[in-house]
Amino acid sequence: MWSDLFMGLGAVGLMLLGIDWMTRGLKRAAGPSFMQILQRWTSTPLQGIFIGGISTLAVQSSAAITVTVVGFANANILSLSAAAFVIYGSNLGSSLSAWMVAVVGGSFKMDGLALPILGMTVILKLFSKQSRSQGIGEALTGIALLFLGLSYLKLSFDSVFVNVDFAYLTSLGVAGLLLSMLAGILLTVAMQSSLAVVALVVTAVSTGSVPLEVGAAVVIGSNVGTTSTALLATLSATATAKRVASLHVLFNVLTAIVAMLALKPLLWGVQGIALFVFRDTQPEFILALFHTVFNALGVVLMYPLTPPLIRWLETRFKPPTPVTSFTLDQSSLAIPSLAIKTMSLEGMRAGQLIARQALMMGQQHKLDSQLLEDNKQILQNLHLYIAKLAQQDMSAKEAELLHQLVQNQLRLSMALQQLPGLARHLTQDPSAFDLEIPYWQSLSNSPLPPDPVALRNAYRQFVHDRQQRKQLIVQDVLHERIGQESGGDDFLKLAETRRFNQQLTKALLAFIKLQSSFDKQTKRTKETPPDTADETETLLQ
Repeated sequence: MWSDLFMGLGAVGLMLLGIDWMTRGLKRAAGPSFMQILQRWTSTPLQGIFIGGISTLAVQSSAAITVTVVGFANANILSLSAAAFVIYGSNLGSSLSAWMVAVVGGSFKMDGLALPILGMTVILKLFSKQSRSQGIGEALTGIALLFLGLSYLKLSFDSVFVNVDFAYLTSLGVAGLLLSMLAGILLTVAMQSSLAVVALVVTAVSTGSVPLEVGAAVVIGSNVGTTSTALLATLSATATAKRVASLHVLFNVLTAIVAMLALKPLLWGVQGIALFVFRDTQPEFILALFHTVFNALGVVLMYPLTPPLIRWLETRFKPPTPVTSFTLDQSSLAIPSLAIKTMSLEGMRAGQLIARQALMMGQQHKLDSQLLEDNKQILQNLHLYIAKLAQQDMSAKEAELLHQLVQNQLRLSMALQQLPGLARHLTQDPSAFDLEIPYWQSLSNSPLPPDPVALRNAYRQFVHDRQQRKQLIVQDVLHERIGQESGGDDFLKLAETRRFNQQLTKALLAFIKLQSSFDKQTKRTKETPPDTADETETLLQ
């Protein structure tokens, strides 16, 4: 008995390892195009549900999709409404994973399937160097390990639990079903994989070890347990992330309540559908169908409730303080390309805050030391996030973009460090920055992301005005309207502000270019002519 029990524990370990490999491999095979699909094809609720379901089937992990959707909502790729319906679809897609276990487990010898699949993965690993093929090979390895784990788990259930009376839970009535649901919640939280729990329950039901009604309650609990991943992803996260996680929790909890209240009628209806439509009454098949039906019921229930829920959630959760990041949290790190896009937006926001502080300095004739410290903290937060991002696996293109992020981060830091030096000129001349104030105002009031054409035109006008000011200084010195020392101070101030504005403008233009590289399909990018690096360098000489 003990050997069978240890075999069961090892089988669960194989399943979890297989699910992890399968998810990572499928995400790697999908590549950055996955982000573009979510952005383009979620404009309506039905499209969001469809894409959420397909995405979960593709990567075999509703948790991975949920964390990704939270990051997309933070990066303004998805609206809160679109993110909600993608998550609903993800729940529906996760229910279809039970079909794979039920159909394959009931029709094939799973350990017999595992070995040929492993053979295919070896061929892919040996003869293919493409990232997508490598990802497919990794995913197939995960599928093989999952099948192997399921076959050993089935043997373990046949031996270990043959004398355990799980039917006793049904005799307890509502209390027994609630205990079963609680077991499903705890198992999913512990394993961090609803697929593993569903596979375990379907296997147990197929062997007759667990009654169908108890298995259905455990599956409902597993659905609720998946919300733990979203909740963990939003610890110390932004308000947007918390709103998306709240919608996920509300969907799963409401669906679970309705499914538990109508458990017996639902099972009776599902058994009728299975018999009439599919001519199949095997318990594992009925459980898989039940999983799909009650998730579909949840989508139907939440569809009309989502708009008022979103309006209510938008009034909840405090917005971030100026020191904290608006969109950066752990969820964006799951996909490096998403994190880079988010960082470029945050970089533009930080640059705008630096321009706003320079504007306040020129208008109020003094430097706000507290605001300076706040801006330094913002840049420090960006630096720490870049350091975390650098530890993630990424492609060569993503590594190159990350290198550009670091360069622009340094430019912002250099610009911020120059502000105290610029402020010293105000002690001698309160109107020292009258020339720069219009340019700083245009940077402060520009939308995010700024229009690159408007930014370049504003900088050109500023450079033209600066050249005229230099000529006036030369004329004033020549005609002895001002002394040489005063003229030298004016030239020094122009040189210092030139360096400040140059670093700030270079960083903003580079961040805009990074941002536009992720938005090539949008109308704005099509209407805006591309700006070359040479043109930018020439402008900022």
